[in-house]
Amino acid sequence: MVDVKKLLPLVRMGVFGGVCLLSLIVFALSAHVISYTSSFRGYYYTFTALSLATSILTLLSLPALYVISIKRQGAFTSYVAVEVAWCWFLWIIGGLCSEAQVIEAFSFLNWLAIMGYTVTLLAFAIMLHMRGHTNVWQSDVSTFDWNAPNVKVSQQPYPGGGVVPEKIVAGGIAPQQHVVYPQQDQYPPQNVHVGGLASPQSTGQTVFVGAPAGGVPHQPQV
Repeated sequence: MVDVKKLLPLVRMGVFGGVCLLSLIVFALSAHVISYTSSFRGYYYTFTALSLATSILTLLSLPALYVISIKRQGAFTSYVAVEVAWCWFLWIIGGLCSEAQVIEAFSFLNWLAIMGYTVTLLAFAIMLHMRGHTNVWQSDVSTFDWNAPNVKVSQQPYPGGGVVPEKIVAGGIAPQQHVVYPQQDQYPPQNVHVGGLASPQSTGQTVFVGAPAGGVPHQPQV
């Protein structure tokens, strides 16, 4: 079985590192094309400016997301929801930079890598949410337990009346806080004879089930 808890942070590190490297190449090529066209033609192409802006955003944001998730756990920038949204944004604008062949190649690789990581992260987050871990959207990708078992809620009867809710987590039972109200009509049970057997508790009064009113039945006369 694949250990998702260890695999997903490694995939995240590899995708972020690869995308930053390719974005650095896109940044250099876009800056060169803008400089060349501006010097000799007096204008620059819109797609090169978009590629340059996308590469700058990628180079500034992805390393920041990765470093913050390591140095400061629990930061909102490390939430799965924030990371999915930002990677989705980079994926969309990265797909628009596809008019020059060289820039298109690296932009497509960035688009493909970010798309794969975003879809994978979103799928695992939805799976964990459906298992009962609703806090996954505000958790850190690198520290969240992606192998966490299902969270189930069961109810067990309580002798005094009512039920005791229990939360089963990680193969164990963790009782939750609860208040059990005893039934209002309870009273000490009387000593009841059924077939000649008496219950161990006694209140000083004996009641025969099926006995006629007035006392103990006599032996039948022949």
